Amino acid sequence: KNEKFRPPVLSNGDTRNELLKRSRYSLTQTPDKWSERQKARMKLLFQLYPKLKEAYDITNRLRAVFRSSTLNRETAKGKFQEWYKDVNKSSLREMKAARDAVKSREDEILNYFIDHSTNAGAESFNSKIKGFRAQLRGVSDLTFYMFRLCTIFG
Repeated sequence: KNEKFRPPVLSNGDTRNELLKRSRYSLTQTPDKWSERQKARMKLLFQLYPKLKEAYDITNRLRAVFRSSTLNRETAKGKFQEWYKDVNKSSLREMKAARDAVKSREDEILNYFIDHSTNAGAESFNSKIKGFRAQLRGVSDLTFYMFRLCTIFG
């Protein structure tokens, strides 16, 4: 009567909870980067959770657009239109929300395809400045603060 609960073990030796935890990293990778063990785990995961497979496939199609180094702004716009159609066929409201977010910023996103560069450098620098300001616990002398910024980061 007071038996300890033991969750059912799947064919690969994982419980459902372990399967989900151990698959998180694989979901961030493309299938060509998976090891044989990861391939088996992902096959089982997608059998148990078909909606997750659907979301993964749609996400990978969007990633493929950004990975392509040959796309220009116009061809990328066509690829986005194809991706929108894929999402429209989906029943996942989360993917539709992602589609709407991409659509609302499409012009800004398409600017990436002009020279395939991002503003990551500027964002990183802004983060360093914020960290520096946090170490100082605020700025009382703006002139001296600017001098220190130029000395350290200039």
